[in-house]
Formats: sequence, C-alpha cells, structure tokens
Amino acid sequence: MQKAACFALIWLANDNYVPPMTTVPREGILQTWELVCAFDETQTTAVTKQFLKQQPALSAYLLVCTEELGAEAGRSPVIDLTITIWQAMTAAQGRRLKLVRPNLVDQAEAANARLLEKLELASEFEWEEAVKQLVFGYNQKELLTFCMEMLMADDVETPELAPDRIGLELLWLKTIIDCLDK
Repeated sequence: MQKAACFALIWLANDNYVPPMTTVPREGILQTWELVCAFDETQTTAVTKQFLKQQPALSAYLLVCTEELGAEAGRSPVIDLTITIWQAMTAAQGRRLKLVRPNLVDQAEAANARLLEKLELASEFEWEEAVKQLVFGYNQKELLTFCMEMLMADDVETPELAPDRIGLELLWLKTIIDCLDK
C-alpha cells in the first residue's frame, strides 16, 4: 500500500502528467446545444472565429470535411455539433482545451477509419455488439450519443432512408471528440 501511494505521488508530481478529460454530462451538452442553436449571426461569427483561433487544425479538418459534402453541406449539422462539442468540453474542463496538432487529427481519423472498415466487414450482430462496446467504454459517450441522435433526428422512424452522409459525419465528429478528449 505504501509503495502504491509513493508511486501515485510521484506520478501526480510529474510535470508531464495530464489528467484525463472530464466526461461531459448530458445536461451540459443539452445546455450548450440550446445556446449554439440560439446564436444570432454576430454570435455565430464570433464563436467560429474563436474556434478557428483556438483549434486551427480542427478548423482545417472541419473545412475539408464539409467541402467533401458539396451541395449537402448546408443541410449538415456538423459545424453546429462541432461548436457544441468544443464548448461543452471546454465548460466541463473548466479551462481552455489543449491545442490539437494536425498529426493528432490524422491519427484519430485513421483509427476511426480502420474501425469503420472493420465494422463494414462485420455481420449485423457483430456490428451491433461492436457499436455497443464502443459507446459503453467511450469516455465521451454522452457526446457521441448526442451527435448520433442529432444526425438521425429526421430519420428516427425510417433510419434506412437516412442520407448517406451521416456515416461520414459521425466519423468526423468522433474524430473531433477523440482529438479534444486528451
């Protein structure tokens, strides 16, 4: 017991120690979403500029992603969801989030793409089990679940008719969450 306590003190005293990101509670996500949805044009511009300044690598990633949607970009909630993710995580952490580097974005997207490829090869049962495990063990499961709910909001009754872009959007949003959850 004494050995473990000494190890913990040394670990906590280490200047390189970064505590895990606080899990964002659902209430915080909902409050942030309501605020983002209520923004007028001036507020939207201001918060977008702030995001661009504080997270330039994620801003560039988001720009590339939304350009990929082409004409459907205007119907996508990805930008609003990204701002909600960033603001909710910042509020939960109680301070400015760590700057995300471009290599971290590339690594997170590659890991998520590999996961998606693996799921594409899985049976329906294996796919459902893998998704359940992913969400259950995910530090920001409330954020990820909220993003899924918002992406599928118009297609709850007939999910098979959901736009094809939703899978890509979820991949992008999970990549953004993964990058900020450090």
